[in-house]
Amino acid sequence: MSLNYKIASGIVRLLHVKKMFLKNKEEMLEYAKGENAKEVFDLDKAMERAKRKKYYLCDREVMGYRLISYQKNENYADGAVLYLFGGGMITQPNELDFSLAERIMENTGKDVWLLFYPLCSEDIKVDKTYEVCFATYALMTETYKAENISVLGFSSGACLSIGIFLHNNALGRPLNMPGTIISVSPGGIPDVSLEKNKGIWKRLHELNHKDIMIEPTYIKTAREILKGAEDLPEYMLDGTVGDFTGFPKTYFYYGENECLYAFAEEFRKAMEKYHVPYEIIVGKGMCHCYPMTRFFREGREAQDHIIELLKS
Repeated sequence: MSLNYKIASGIVRLLHVKKMFLKNKEEMLEYAKGENAKEVFDLDKAMERAKRKKYYLCDREVMGYRLISYQKNENYADGAVLYLFGGGMITQPNELDFSLAERIMENTGKDVWLLFYPLCSEDIKVDKTYEVCFATYALMTETYKAENISVLGFSSGACLSIGIFLHNNALGRPLNMPGTIISVSPGGIPDVSLEKNKGIWKRLHELNHKDIMIEPTYIKTAREILKGAEDLPEYMLDGTVGDFTGFPKTYFYYGENECLYAFAEEFRKAMEKYHVPYEIIVGKGMCHCYPMTRFFREGREAQDHIIELLKS
């Protein structure tokens, strides 16, 4: 484990980041409201940066939600990446997302579509998020061959990177599958009061003492926020129970020390049940979404590996 990572993880522990995930529904929504009030994306500045770095930035909407795409030039590339940010389905993307989307475009030569998908802190439920993400992927297939599209998601976006294709199967497979899915730290929000989910709840708590960021209690709170009183398909809340028929090769990245690593075995079972090619990459001693960050060696190496996968 690199010294930079040890220092960073120590600081995160001292800051008691995990306490945030102990907030109840109302407190969590109030926190999200504050975070989402911050301006994280200035279009004029982003356009100036694109001009300075000699690439093309396109700003449009899908069903009223912002979609920005990073392109080498005004002409579409042969392939593209659908980038789905993390944030528990309640907070917006941040500077790390924008810089990574740009880096992927620069290093792969592919277009990168970053969707500001609907947040469940906006008084909507997760089915709306699925609807907009699915519509965005459908729009991509009008421009690129499906096999030339990769889908990359982090945390809640990782759940969507898998979930929108479970949704595609539930709808009768109207769209062709993408070429690759890369899912970084996907979890689920199953109903842990049910006997069949007691095992995953136990495993989450067994890993809790190692996790410097996420507290398992958020699983219950997130289910309240994303589902509400709605009768939603369970795969929209817990992707491990969906229909994975016809999925492309799917890569899972987990930190060995994150509680969501408990879901790795559930996804493994699902992949093998539906005969889907997959690979689970585990960062030894690493935290949640460690490939997002480049200032420590392990994160940088994992991120570079993801970019190499996206080149193909």
